[in-house]
Formats: sequence, structure tokens, C-alpha cells
Amino acid sequence: MLHGHVVSAIEGYLAGTFIHKVTNSEKLIRKLVETDPEFSKRTFSLKEIFEKQSGLKVTVATYLKDLIFHDLKKVKPMFKDVLEHDFGDISWLFKDVIKRHDCVHRAGYDKDGEAIEVSKESILDLLEKVKVLADSVEMTINNLDEPNDPPF
Repeated sequence: MLHGHVVSAIEGYLAGTFIHKVTNSEKLIRKLVETDPEFSKRTFSLKEIFEKQSGLKVTVATYLKDLIFHDLKKVKPMFKDVLEHDFGDISWLFKDVIKRHDCVHRAGYDKDGEAIEVSKESILDLLEKVKVLADSVEMTINNLDEPNDPPF
């Protein structure tokens, strides 16, 4: 259970931080819309342009709140493209998300029926890695230059 909670906590932190920073910055909303493949698929007529523009913040917020932040293949490039934060090698987190899934949905066994190994040491190691990751994100977002965010 502790393993699952730690992984869920970092997912919640990443989601909350990203959503808060992006939805409170027109500059970051624009970067997300311009870089996320989901938005390039959306089309509308010129007649709808002002309606879509006025509701853009809500559209972005809804999209982000519906996004599953343990989908690290999607989240990692979003942080890079929008917040200019590179997670570096987070292969450990990919593995821990899978381990959490097996703990929660398979009662601590992988799909082959093998027991998942979780120990005091593995939890402490995970906590340290999560702390380092969160600290690095905090450093990046605290250094974002957007005091006078110009309108798009």
C-alpha cells in the first residue's frame, strides 16, 4: 500500500503543479496548445474562432484534468515542451507505476503470477527518488519568467 501511495502522490503532485501553472498563464496555455498533439487534431470554422478563443482556458483545464498523469510517455514531453523541464532518466518511475498497478490490481502479483517485491528499503529508495524529482520540478517552475504574461 505504501508503494502505491507514494506513486500516487508524485502523480498527484505532477498533475496539480502542471495544471495550476498552465491554466494560470496565457503564455503556457499557448505553449500547450501549440505543442500537444491532441490540440492539433481539433478543428473549427472561422465562425467559431472567437467562441473557441474565449473558452480556451476552460478547454485546456478540462483536457488537463481528464489526462491521466501516470501516462509518463505523454506527461514527460508535456513538461519539456510547456514548462521546459526535463525529467531526465525516469525509467525507475515507469517501473514503479507498473509495480503500483500490480500491487493494486493484482494483489501484489505480476501478470505471470510472480510476487512483487516491496520492502522497507525499496519504499525509502522510492521516496528519495520522488523527492529529488519533485525538487527538480519546483526549481524549474520557480524560475519560470512570466511576471507580465502578455495576452496571446
